[in-house]
Amino acid sequence: MSPTMRIALWVGALGCLSPVCLAADLSFTNDGLQIDAGSMGVFTLTYPALVGEDGQTVHPAIEKSAEADRARVRYEGGASAELEIRAGEVTTRLSGVPESAHSVRMEMLIDFGYAQGGSWRIGDTGAMPFPQAQPELPFLHQGHAGEFELTNFEDRSLSLRVPESCYQELQDNREWGWKIFAWSLLMPCEPGDSVYTVGIAQSEPVDGARVIVVDQYGQDAQAEYPGKVHSDEDLRAGEEAERAFTEALSLPDLDPYGGLPGSGTELGLTATGFFHVEQVDGQWTLVDPVGNAYFLLGLCAFGPCDDYTTIEGRESIYEWLPPYEGEFQTAYHPQSYWSRRAFSFYLANVIRKEGQPFDVEAWRARMIERVRPWGFNAAGAFSCGAETYRAAGFPYVAHLPLQLPWTLERPLEGLRGFFDPFDTITAARIDELFAEQVAPAADDPLIIGYYLENEQACEDIPRVIPQLTGDEPCKLELVAMLRERYQTVEDFNAAWGMDAKSFDELTGQGLPVATVSAAADMRDYTERFLDRYYSLLTTTFRKYDTNHMLIGNRWQPGTANDETLVRVAGQYMDVISVNYYTYGLDVGFLERLYAWSGGRPMLLSEWHYCSPSDTGLPGGGPEVSSQRERGLAYRNYVEQAAAMGFIVGSEWFTLIDQARTGRFFQGYTGENGNTGVISVTDTPWFDFLEEAVRAHAATYEIRHRGREPFRYEDPKFAGRSGGTKTVHVPRAPGLMTIDGSRNDWPGTPPSLISQDRLVQGADAGGVEMAFRMCWDDQHLYLIADVADSTPMRNEHEGADLWQGDGLELFLGHEQVDDPGQLLFSDRQVLIGAGLANGEARTHVMRAPEAYDCEVTVVPAADGTGYTLEVAIPFSALGFEPQPGQKLLFDLAVNDSLDGVHRVRQLMWNGSARNSSDRTYWGRATLAE
Repeated sequence: MSPTMRIALWVGALGCLSPVCLAADLSFTNDGLQIDAGSMGVFTLTYPALVGEDGQTVHPAIEKSAEADRARVRYEGGASAELEIRAGEVTTRLSGVPESAHSVRMEMLIDFGYAQGGSWRIGDTGAMPFPQAQPELPFLHQGHAGEFELTNFEDRSLSLRVPESCYQELQDNREWGWKIFAWSLLMPCEPGDSVYTVGIAQSEPVDGARVIVVDQYGQDAQAEYPGKVHSDEDLRAGEEAERAFTEALSLPDLDPYGGLPGSGTELGLTATGFFHVEQVDGQWTLVDPVGNAYFLLGLCAFGPCDDYTTIEGRESIYEWLPPYEGEFQTAYHPQSYWSRRAFSFYLANVIRKEGQPFDVEAWRARMIERVRPWGFNAAGAFSCGAETYRAAGFPYVAHLPLQLPWTLERPLEGLRGFFDPFDTITAARIDELFAEQVAPAADDPLIIGYYLENEQACEDIPRVIPQLTGDEPCKLELVAMLRERYQTVEDFNAAWGMDAKSFDELTGQGLPVATVSAAADMRDYTERFLDRYYSLLTTTFRKYDTNHMLIGNRWQPGTANDETLVRVAGQYMDVISVNYYTYGLDVGFLERLYAWSGGRPMLLSEWHYCSPSDTGLPGGGPEVSSQRERGLAYRNYVEQAAAMGFIVGSEWFTLIDQARTGRFFQGYTGENGNTGVISVTDTPWFDFLEEAVRAHAATYEIRHRGREPFRYEDPKFAGRSGGTKTVHVPRAPGLMTIDGSRNDWPGTPPSLISQDRLVQGADAGGVEMAFRMCWDDQHLYLIADVADSTPMRNEHEGADLWQGDGLELFLGHEQVDDPGQLLFSDRQVLIGAGLANGEARTHVMRAPEAYDCEVTVVPAADGTGYTLEVAIPFSALGFEPQPGQKLLFDLAVNDSLDGVHRVRQLMWNGSARNSSDRTYWGRATLAE
């Protein structure tokens, strides 16, 4: 092999079977190579990651810079990658690749819309459709092949031809609660320098046959379901059905804001003229302007938004599109850029029904009168129309004017939703914006409160800030903190594993967070960053508005699972908010956030359920089987939330269903779910709404009268989180021999993982396990007897061992009482039960280097299971054991039928989220 290895990846022309081939629009972003494939969508092929023999990333990227046609990546340890786009090809030059890197990995996400008529082909498999229903196994393909081709419903293709030695994987991420497909490529590389070239192009269909996806009313043209509209007469029939439905309703009497009349006097609440929160007998209550208890039951996006869809470039897939000038012009998007590019079939149906051009504020006023009798009492996030809400006396939430990059203009690259809180220029601009937009509304009694942002990537702060290479004030603040903490650059180098010549040079280079000390420093810096962020916004806000609440950042649950973030926010916010999509409410999780926040009240600020089977809409959040079950799920969520004394409201996302071909601002791959209370034909989902009305009628009875909340008796809605088990780990009685026998083991009775501890999979399949542990100064020992009718099937190695038969051991030795995200020192040990050349394999996740664990697997004599024994070095676990030491501990058993795909997992104490959340790990105590 020559010092420079050249690998050619031919794409497009060589795999193009049609006479029309097009060049894709290529550019670099902070995330990787962006491929704009027109109506097929926009894809991002990630920058090359250096991968070790075990499949784990080695020497992670610590610095990225991107221009339109050039990019550079620098890795921890000194390796680098130079990328260039030229004439439809992307050339990557790797330099200084360490011996520990065996492959280059690249990944690309594929929109879930490809489940509707899209297909894929890898190598010689032949074209395979993307599955509409979630498959039993998540992996659609795994193996070595020389080509990948993606085709959409229009028969347009994007083809990648790669060396046969490349390993490709295509998976359905619904297995992990995410509606998206993911393709990844592992390409062999060698130490030193190497070059590879990727050429990318598209192909058009040969015959150009028209495929109709959407009918004239905006519905899926192929699907049939109850209530589907086929004529204008059907539209008008929907109006009559709604009128009859609403007239038959009977809701409790409410005050003008939607609060509970007389509750202010009964509970001793205060009328301040504005929404606020009070705590009475240990329970938080949202109080309306006249002093009554109020539970927010809001609707996000209270206006046209996600019903607009991008039509430009794919007009042929719609059965009907009206001319821009004409009676349906107001169904086109009102903004100049989008006006001819985006169209709302929902608004077209409103125009059909009303026989006049669409007027958004007149429509909004009518919509308020429609949803009030159903029990909704506020316009939630992403809702314009303040003047209309004031005229109607309808409460609403607002957003601080911090939209990046449009208002602040100085976002932090790579850190979603954040400005630089140490930047004085940005601070001055925030002051100007609040003076212009917050101060004029300071006396509006209908504003419930202000959101700061939406779904920020707070968890990326300790990763992104060290990678900055410019003169960003936040990076300067980090360097100043390190200078103050370490005094000398030699002390810093020892702590961070670097070889810097001075503190000054740290500003202009990416810093690897690869040691325990570096991780600890970044935890401290993150708290400093967040404190400055919240302090700046709170102080500036109170300068212009002392009447209204700040109601949080609408965190995603994974983001919120961070004690530092929630604690700091709780010091400044009146209410914290979580966009909490789930089947059953995890009471333990929500109570933990409440405690971390210092006891601040909470809003569940975005959630929904969707029913693809009877709507023709494939996307959306947690799926249910019908509109009736959707309503039962709504009742379960709202009534369970109302029963919790610190939750003060929730907001359903959205008022109107998303467009069948995706919401407009996400191009050709926009979200397209059954998110609405109302369909594209402007008709309520009656079965859903009937149950929602029941929940609304019961809310105040549950909250203030002791009524029991409704519980939907379906296992996935249980929201159960188990107690905390503890296993006592005795000292090893002497020298331990790893041979699968118990002759040298202490006589402690085993602990059990029974079939009712299933956390993933359709059923336990008869799998269960009994295990024992012991320890000495060098090793933690484990022996397990596993009942498994298809035993010892695992063809994987390294970080993929979890996909086959075997065990997963979770262990943490620091901050054992702290829940949340895994710490730097936490470990996950994968122990495969399959044999390769007569040997079992192990892999220690999150360890700074590779470790060998001695392991033996012995089949049961009757073929119905196996015994696994392993010795795990404490050096791999990152600490020296002490008698009496308490540890976080959990243990899982994985089962595969074919050695390739995992079909079930059972857990001793925790949940399927154990690999990213230590909250429900059990405990282990090392005996004296």
